[in-house]
Amino acid sequence: MENLSTSPAMVEFGRTLLRREFCFDESSTQVNHGYYGAVPRKVLDCQLSMMEERERNPEHWYRYLDNDRYINAAAKVAEFIGCCKENLVLVENTTSGINAVVKSMSWNKGDGILCTDHTYESMSNLVQYVAKENEDIEVIRMDIPMPIQDEDEVVQAYAKVIEKSPQIKLAIIDHITSVSAMILPVHRLVDLCHKNGILALIDGAHCPGQLHLDLEKLRADYYVGNLHKWVFCPRGCALLWIHPNHHNTTHPIITSAKIFHANLQHRYSYQGTRDSIPYLTATKAIEFYQSLGGMDAIVEHNSKLKDWASSMLSEAWNSTCLPIPNSMRAPFMILVGLPDTKTTREYEIKTKGHYSDELKKDIYDKHRVHTVICHVMGKLWCRMSVNVYNCQEDYYKLRDAILSILKDEA
Repeated sequence: MENLSTSPAMVEFGRTLLRREFCFDESSTQVNHGYYGAVPRKVLDCQLSMMEERERNPEHWYRYLDNDRYINAAAKVAEFIGCCKENLVLVENTTSGINAVVKSMSWNKGDGILCTDHTYESMSNLVQYVAKENEDIEVIRMDIPMPIQDEDEVVQAYAKVIEKSPQIKLAIIDHITSVSAMILPVHRLVDLCHKNGILALIDGAHCPGQLHLDLEKLRADYYVGNLHKWVFCPRGCALLWIHPNHHNTTHPIITSAKIFHANLQHRYSYQGTRDSIPYLTATKAIEFYQSLGGMDAIVEHNSKLKDWASSMLSEAWNSTCLPIPNSMRAPFMILVGLPDTKTTREYEIKTKGHYSDELKKDIYDKHRVHTVICHVMGKLWCRMSVNVYNCQEDYYKLRDAILSILKDEA
């Protein structure tokens, strides 16, 4: 199949790159990179080499190597995303980072936490749990208006809720929503929060490697983002950026030997015998990312293929993409409506929450295609992902799998 673009470094994206650089079983089709990512062979080799090095002399590794390598890896990630290294630590994933923030905060009677109907389920569960443990806390859950004509509508919706709820202490704001693949206007929302005395915690799970980030300019209170999704790190590697005002009050989830260390990164670096190698491979993963031509080349390939595939699928399924402005569409993910059939409606009725796990599993079991089915605006959508190893053939397989499963029986 045709590759839609080639990077300035003359990297051939698509099937050639998949076979050379990744470990995928080609009996299945991967169009759901946004969930678990993929580790390139070069990064996997680095991970395995470090594991062997550690096991040759574990005492030496943990006592004399681990901490310094963690600090160096954090500095490399800070350079990659554009922030001061002193404000950044590495954690297992976005869920771990947001837990560290929310569970470090002091809550008073009447405080509120703001989230939305697009907040990722783990984060919704977290705030519900914290509210249950602190009965004086209120969870304010706002609806993001859909369809969206302009990002002003999103800012206005937040402003109305904040005006009505002066008790809000913390707002958890998605940078790219998981369930709907929307880029929210986080710069404007952070400003809105701060003008109203609200702390802003940005869930950027999908953003490193997909969007240009300037966390020092954004000046949120906290920013969390995964590195295993779009930066090619092994699973178990994410960043947590903490504003200097909160360094001394934001603690790791695990209380360990260095919890009272004066340096923020040292407090997070040592967690007993935790496997820190996913963190340490961040340097190799970033090197691989840059070898493909960096963000400009990757965005060029992925966005072109995404636009082509979403148009092809919409036409084949007689549907539309999620009705939001192009400026709010994520570069590597998009929601395409499913065919309007009796079978689709039967799956909709059975769907609980944001995702149809049953239809997702049926697509894989019957056609060996990995995708995700989201429930937004009262209907089901396919959230397809695109990355450097994908090509047009992958989306023809997705098209045919959906048509086969959701067709109405004669």
